[in-house]
Amino acid sequence: MDIKKILKENKKSVTRERISVFDFISKKHIFNSNDLLNSFSDLWRASIFRILKLFVELWIVRRVDLWEKIETYEVNNEKDHHEHMKCEKCNSVISFHSDEICKKIFEKAKEMWFFIKSHNVWIFGVCKKCYN
Repeated sequence: MDIKKILKENKKSVTRERISVFDFISKKHIFNSNDLLNSFSDLWRASIFRILKLFVELWIVRRVDLWEKIETYEVNNEKDHHEHMKCEKCNSVISFHSDEICKKIFEKAKEMWFFIKSHNVWIFGVCKKCYN
């Protein structure tokens, strides 16, 4: 994903802070605002939240609500689309790719004349490690 190009196309300034935050989050699978606050002590809290809000608006990141009371996000990379399973005991998140699930979602949407912008599948349960 070319962050500079996306910012320019949307008439947003390409700043050192935005590039730094993007570089950081692009190396993470899932992150929250605390991850950013802890990693960018040189940035104002308000600046971090403005950058995060902008990235959501520009569809650079998307919210993935996997934990109660903690807004979590991931980079919206359509080349690496995947779904998630979350263990309700240890809170681990397992990513997986399924062409079959995606195909069924798009078939159902087409059947119902619904035009998908994006989709997420969240499966909650217990992982193998915690099942015993």
